[in-house]
Amino acid sequence: MRKKLHHKKSKAVRTRKPKESFLVLIRSWMLLVMFALMLGLGAVVGTFFNDKTAESAPTVAGVSIEAN
Repeated sequence: MRKKLHHKKSKAVRTRKPKESFLVLIRSWMLLVMFALMLGLGAVVGTFFNDKTAESAPTVAGVSIEAN
């Protein structure tokens, strides 16, 4: 009597599409770049306003003088 051989079929492993992972990578880099640009722009604008407000308050040798 002959034995029947059963072959196990391997299950296909699902992988992400390379296009989707590439888009996620691009989106994350865009978010990082936009965050850095916003921080840089905030620093520039903050420095500008700080200089403008310092001009209105006269100082002599680092001592502020109140104008009447």
